Amino acid sequence: MADAYFFLFFLLPLLLLVVLYFLVKPRSVKIPIKNRHVFITGGSSGIGLALAHRAAAEGARVSILARSPGKLEEARNAIRLATGIEVAVFSADVRDFEAVKRAVDEAGPIDVLLLNHGVFVALELEKMELSEVKFTMDVNLMGTLNLIKAALPAMKNRKDPLPASIALVSSQAGQVNLHLFAPSVIYDLIIYLVNYYCWVYTCELLIWLYIFAFYRF
Repeated sequence: MADAYFFLFFLLPLLLLVVLYFLVKPRSVKIPIKNRHVFITGGSSGIGLALAHRAAAEGARVSILARSPGKLEEARNAIRLATGIEVAVFSADVRDFEAVKRAVDEAGPIDVLLLNHGVFVALELEKMELSEVKFTMDVNLMGTLNLIKAALPAMKNRKDPLPASIALVSSQAGQVNLHLFAPSVIYDLIIYLVNYYCWVYTCELLIWLYIFAFYRF
């Protein structure tokens, strides 16, 4: 009887943890994007625009989402000039689920969802307004959840035999709080929550969906 309890309450949970570790352990995987739909948030400038250029050049059907219609048009023109490829653009605030849902539905089923949006307020907590804390939380965390929730049903029902992918441009700050007393402490906390959510979600969607993290410093 003692051996049965030892196996049930110690060895079995330990074995499950080991198996889960190897299943969700990040690994280098090449995501096929040629002739597939790549949807990029924060795609009108910076890293997002560079990723849109690269995806279009590799033969993907690219959609980019950002808040500014003017910057989106500039991005579309720049990609067309550089690659000869026309990309779709969508203006929406990631904090607004209904606006995000409309953009995602109009864009069509997504094969690769690349979440690149984010904001950073460089102030210590005592100097930040609560509205600034909420703004950072709403964009970086809730904006990510809004996009995944809006895109997920159609991603799961695709006919493409290749796996769907969700990729996040995150931050090393979300791994270890390197700036405990620095102006980025709120940002670090929020990015940690984003990364933790993605780890949990990886377990939930493990059978068919791969979630990757791209870190910027």
